[in-house]
Amino acid sequence: MSEDRPIMPKAQTYYGECVYYLTVVACLVCIVGPLIAMINPENNVMNPYFTFAAIFQGHTADEVWTLVAGGFPGGHFWYDNFFTGDGFTQFGLALGCTSAAYALIVAAVAYAVERIYLYTFFSLFVAAMIFFAASGVVSL
Repeated sequence: MSEDRPIMPKAQTYYGECVYYLTVVACLVCIVGPLIAMINPENNVMNPYFTFAAIFQGHTADEVWTLVAGGFPGGHFWYDNFFTGDGFTQFGLALGCTSAAYALIVAAVAYAVERIYLYTFFSLFVAAMIFFAASGVVSL
């Protein structure tokens, strides 16, 4: 039976393992981030207790940001607030959302070693598109 199965290219195996492990790490970060936010609510961009109160009072997203944080700080506010609970959580979300891009870079290196240059180009091209979309340079 194993003789009939095709051999999986190494680049695809590397891609799958990278996405898997980066996603697991992102999930763990997203579990720890809210714990940090609840343990030290004052060390956050938005105090979680006031945030939940504003949400349950029926305020819109813009009103919640204005009431609790003085306004929306921008899409990647975790750059400046990495060691806060909500900044650490947003880092986990960003890591999980871009895990495919990091894995594509690993796959591109594997394809280059195997001298499959068309797939190397495609891998790098798609990784670049993911990075541009995640950075906010390209948006719909």
